[in-house]
Amino acid sequence: MIITIGRQFCSGGSEIGRKLSERLGIPYYDKNISEFAAKNRGLSEKYVREVEETPTGSFLYSMAVFPYGDFVGDNMVPSGIAIAADQTKFILEKAAEGPCIFVGRCADSILEERKDVLNVFIYASAANRLKRAMERYGLSEKEAMKSIRRTDKQRESYYNMNSRKKWGIKESYNIMLDSGTLGIDGVVDILEKIYKDKTK
Repeated sequence: MIITIGRQFCSGGSEIGRKLSERLGIPYYDKNISEFAAKNRGLSEKYVREVEETPTGSFLYSMAVFPYGDFVGDNMVPSGIAIAADQTKFILEKAAEGPCIFVGRCADSILEERKDVLNVFIYASAANRLKRAMERYGLSEKEAMKSIRRTDKQRESYYNMNSRKKWGIKESYNIMLDSGTLGIDGVVDILEKIYKDKTK
């Protein structure tokens, strides 16, 4: 089974993916997806992260915001679209190798034709996420709230532009879990049990 994790900012989705990977002994892909695209295109990881936070579904929009071109196959396209193509290729190749966990990057949409994928969304209350952002990044309450709102909006826009589904609604996922109520380890426990039950 392959697990994809979508998440609200500061809900602990990346930490959950990493801990679940350790428990199950299967690969975990998150920032290394971006690293692959950056290396493949000879771009900085910072630039790739900026592209990831911007909707790239529109060719003209991508050309306006990220005008530097690159090749996908024989076609010259804006680097925003080239990076998305690289990340799609990476996700498909790693999924073909066997069980693994993907965090973000529209992996659930990319793998939607497969029947062996569990699509998860992690969320938490505003209070829980605010506390986590302040502790994790050393932000003031005002800065943390601004960062949460901005990042969630970026993720929602990117997902909705590059997927046939809608970000953060129950119809787009198999299971949605509240990490604030359940705790990080509680969510990992639930997903570990589901994985083991499904792969018996």
